[in-house]
Amino acid sequence: MIISHRHRFIFIHLGRTGGRSLTVELEKNCGPDDVVTPAGDISGRNHVGWHRHITARRIRDRLGQQILDDYFVFTVERNPWDKLLSNYWAYKGYLHGAGGKTEQIPWVERVWRKVSGYPWSFDGWMKYRIYRSKIPGFRPPFPKDYGKYTDENGKLLVDAIFRYEHFSNQIGMLAERLGFPLVLDAGEGQNTRRDRLPYTEHYKDWSRPFMDRYYAEEIALMNYRFGEPVPSNVVGLT
Repeated sequence: MIISHRHRFIFIHLGRTGGRSLTVELEKNCGPDDVVTPAGDISGRNHVGWHRHITARRIRDRLGQQILDDYFVFTVERNPWDKLLSNYWAYKGYLHGAGGKTEQIPWVERVWRKVSGYPWSFDGWMKYRIYRSKIPGFRPPFPKDYGKYTDENGKLLVDAIFRYEHFSNQIGMLAERLGFPLVLDAGEGQNTRRDRLPYTEHYKDWSRPFMDRYYAEEIALMNYRFGEPVPSNVVGLT
């Protein structure tokens, strides 16, 4: 997440959308008073009390609606079927425990791993997350980003939603709007996926309708269609 007072923009960072690489590039143009959460090799600045994936609502509640009105607020979104698959690969390829006590996996997950033959398939991982979410105290099974860029009534709190699938072509539009050049070459958070099969081949008869229901708001807003090309427009930008 970035709040740039120098260039009067706010970047809402969604997971698995290339946000770390974009943060690294945007940070080069930020001033000493700007807020930048850590990403990749950058340690950030003025980020105490801020989180990488903080929502536009939280920024509004903390700094006021006026800053959202005065600044150019944007994010990058990705179709939910491909994004969840990317989340699975990042999760599957991560060495839990390597970061010390804060990275230790919960006992419920350890038990599931033993009985399910970890590392499990994408389908098995989805089922585990769904079943686990039914246990009191656990979070919803998968992250939902719709509420990170909308208010309580579903109204957009951002000026533009760029598309991950077309961002290499849309980044020039963002650079023009911000007033400085942008070149994405950091490659943060990439190369975790080990197969390149189309995401359509990973979903089953049960998981497709589940995804349609679970991500209905994002699908409707962004006009996503399972197995079809993603539209090339920037949502909200005129």
